[in-house]
Amino acid sequence: MAFAPSKGKKHKAEGGGGHMELNMTSLIDMFTCLLAFLLKSFSAEGALVTPSEGLELPKSIASERAKPGLTVEIGKNEIVVEGNKMANTDEFAKTDYQQLLKSPMHADLDQRHKAAVAMEQYGTKFEGEVIIQGDKDIPFSALYKVMFLCARNDYGKMRLIVISTASS
Repeated sequence: MAFAPSKGKKHKAEGGGGHMELNMTSLIDMFTCLLAFLLKSFSAEGALVTPSEGLELPKSIASERAKPGLTVEIGKNEIVVEGNKMANTDEFAKTDYQQLLKSPMHADLDQRHKAAVAMEQYGTKFEGEVIIQGDKDIPFSALYKVMFLCARNDYGKMRLIVISTASS
């Protein structure tokens, strides 16, 4: 003798299952854990400094990563500070040191230094770091004079950007 199925079994057999609500607290907890995992596993160690167009950097076995800072580019034809052309490289290399102190580059670095020092009252510490990108074929006197002007404006922590040939 067969019994008639109960109402619950009858509905399941017909595919009309019950209404189910999502627990939002559990979903938010799950997404929070997923977000924390993704943020911890995210790596921002890519190239922080990209060489300028037409600039061929020298090679080195140095493996230390670049840090963000004021960028000075010394190309074959021009010297650029944070995207602003300051001087012609060949003329700059031949310039007397006394004339350098009156140059647009010195004035620009001085203005940037004063602005950075003024920001210290808001909690941003002035580190005095400058990143120098120099083409491998520039005259040494141009590099030396750029370093001279940076040092005169309290940018004493200088980093020269190179292409690393060290194996990781």
